[in-house]
Amino acid sequence: MKYEIVPITELKPLEKVFPTHLKNLEQMINKDGYVLKSLIADKKTGAILDGSHRYVFFLKHGYKEVPVIWSDYDDENVRVGTLLSHRFLLEQEPSITKAECRKRALEGNLFPPRTTRHFFTFRKPDIYLSLEKLKKGDPVNVDHLIADVDVSFEIEHNKKYINEINDEIEIIVQYLEEVSQTKKYLLAQIEKMDQFRQTAFFPGKFHPPHIGQIQTILKIIPKYRKVIIGISDDMPKDIIITTPKEIASLMAEFFSGFQNVEIAMINGVLIEKPDASGLPEFDVLLSGNPDVLNWAKKVGIKAEYIPRSFGIMCSGTEVRRAMLNEQL
Repeated sequence: MKYEIVPITELKPLEKVFPTHLKNLEQMINKDGYVLKSLIADKKTGAILDGSHRYVFFLKHGYKEVPVIWSDYDDENVRVGTLLSHRFLLEQEPSITKAECRKRALEGNLFPPRTTRHFFTFRKPDIYLSLEKLKKGDPVNVDHLIADVDVSFEIEHNKKYINEINDEIEIIVQYLEEVSQTKKYLLAQIEKMDQFRQTAFFPGKFHPPHIGQIQTILKIIPKYRKVIIGISDDMPKDIIITTPKEIASLMAEFFSGFQNVEIAMINGVLIEKPDASGLPEFDVLLSGNPDVLNWAKKVGIKAEYIPRSFGIMCSGTEVRRAMLNEQL
């Protein structure tokens, strides 16, 4: 979420602040020379939903501008409660409402310090905004915004707040355990369902491997439990570019990042074989070659037609011819 630099007069406090916490915050900001977090405010009323102590710091030191992230307080996903655990326990009726927060801010009837807990649809980003970038005027008396409590009260309040954090952590741990169990269940389901996926056999000369073949293989990889690329040792008759062994090595290297791809060698001419003996085990043969599909049907192998890719460098014959012309 991006912040805006806005006039401080557009904002309205919702809560008073603790005196000692404000003093510590002053020392930290003045020492660093920058503010780490922006304020978060209701864009309709200007009510400060997060950053009350920072607001009082800016006001006290005469800053006329402040960094603000505007929140759509009417969004049902932006919620308010009185405990950090209310972030998760949505079934509980809130002891405080947005309407009450808006009313108190508009009327100046401020809550005691840290009464509200606001939950947004975004993380609170670090901004590291230099104080020198903010317009500054005369200091303002902020006594009416500071609660009349001693440091012992603040310490006890911080201890209670730490207990809230511990409760929130416990809820998060329980939620993580729940989603971890769901993840384990889904992984087990995937493993079981994967057994029903087929192994595909994609044969060819691949002499040389070209873009069309690579595109086709990349399309079928996600659909099958395993894709076996069959490299035929049947060499083309027009021009010999490389060896089947080198082609197999090249294809293995190219598809090394895919765990379900296997490279296998085919001895002899595939369509001249009397049956599937000598071939790796598979469930379905995939090809865009009518001769291969007719052979598969003839010997009783399940086969499916895979459309070929067309275009420049999508034909082994064209690639070989181009290389032959280069040699001539």
